[in-house]
Formats: sequence, structure tokens, C-alpha cells
Amino acid sequence: MRPIAEREIRASFVNCTKGEAKRLAVPRDLDVRPWDDLDFLGWQDLSSPGRAYLVAEQGDRLVGVALRRATSNAGHVRRSMCSLCLTTHTGDGVSLMTARCPWPCKSSRRWPG
Repeated sequence: MRPIAEREIRASFVNCTKGEAKRLAVPRDLDVRPWDDLDFLGWQDLSSPGRAYLVAEQGDRLVGVALRRATSNAGHVRRSMCSLCLTTHTGDGVSLMTARCPWPCKSSRRWPG
């Protein structure tokens, strides 16, 4: 993934308003991220543990998605596989994340772009 700036990250979100994108918590360590090793940029909002964000390159543009963690069944210890990184994790290392559908997608049920 190419290095991206905070301004590009905020402009990439397809499923939140410009105001929501302006207020979301962007990682402060963008200048030291291992960009060559990343397929996408993902992070959790430390001030709101139920929220997470994902930004990926789609062709020559960035697409950002605001996510929310679904409530989990605490107490069930099992192994789960992350469908993004294809790595198996134990315990709560994998969570179901949901996203609001962006406006262009609501009627067609397709991802924009």
C-alpha cells in the first residue's frame, strides 16, 4: 500500500458523512507505518472500543469504511479465522464487524466503484 495522509484517509470514507469523517480518530503514527508491507490500513478507535475503520486501495483510489463491532457471546473460547488476514486467532482475537451501507449501494446492493 502506498503511504497516505490523514486528509486522504478522511476523504476516502464511503459510508459516513463528511462531518463524521472529520471527527473520527485517525492513527497518529502514519509516518512510521510499514506501508510496503500493508494491504490495507485498519485501526480501532481507542476512545470508542466498538468502532473500527478500514481503508484500502481500489484501483487508483482509496475506499474507507467505518465499522462497528457486533456484541459477542462472552465466555465462549474458540479459535476463529479473520477473513481479512486469513489468520487464526484464539479467544476474542476475531470479531464480527458491521458497516452502514453507503448511499449509492442501498438501492443496488453493490459496492460503489
